[in-house]
Amino acid sequence: MDGAVIVTGGSRRIGKKISQLLSSAGFPVIIHYNSSSSEAEELASELRSRGGMAETLMCDLSSTSDLEDMIERADAIFNVGIAGLVNNASMYSYDDVDSIDHRSFSSHMSVNAYAPLTLSTQMHKRGRGWVVNILDFKVESPNSDFLSYTISKFALASVTDILARELAPVLRVNAVAPGHTLTSDYLDEGKLESTNSSTPLGVGPSPDDIADAVLYLAKAKSVTGQTIFVDGGERFRQQPRDPAFSGDRE
Repeated sequence: MDGAVIVTGGSRRIGKKISQLLSSAGFPVIIHYNSSSSEAEELASELRSRGGMAETLMCDLSSTSDLEDMIERADAIFNVGIAGLVNNASMYSYDDVDSIDHRSFSSHMSVNAYAPLTLSTQMHKRGRGWVVNILDFKVESPNSDFLSYTISKFALASVTDILARELAPVLRVNAVAPGHTLTSDYLDEGKLESTNSSTPLGVGPSPDDIADAVLYLAKAKSVTGQTIFVDGGERFRQQPRDPAFSGDRE
């Protein structure tokens, strides 16, 4: 491959699968983390044991001072330059129309929209490459649960579209929008299975499915400004509540 790839939040959950697949495809991988240093180092060691090039990079994406030189620091890790950026890291905390406040809103926007925007423009200044932003199917099927998070993903979708127009031909900018993929502090295994079995396709995405979409966009040199929904069609259901709270109220 013609350069290294940064995967933000690349040591856990979906980010881990993305890092593993990109490494297996021949990309040197820089695994970004904030607090998960041991997991990041463990994954880097695993990728190296399989013959890949992998290193870790710490950055607090909510800190403007940390963001200022993140791409520059990443560029110094390998001698191959930075070819790609996967904006996977995301803040995901609950609020709704009754509980949203400035702190929650600004924190989500900072990590989920401003950081990807800043890192992408830094990539552009280096004169080449591609970006894949990880969105959420909720940009086509919103409700008021996780309101700050959802709005921040709408913002990131707009960033994707605008930067694809403005930063071409130097930088390709695309996105992947997953459906419900893994359990969380809010979504248990039973509700995840119920949600995915009721999608139009009768199945939800796996982390591997999302990583496959990222890899396609990494290689698709004639594609920019596109969003691939990997959600089993979940966005078509237009649910009044997030599946984590289905049945709580209508």
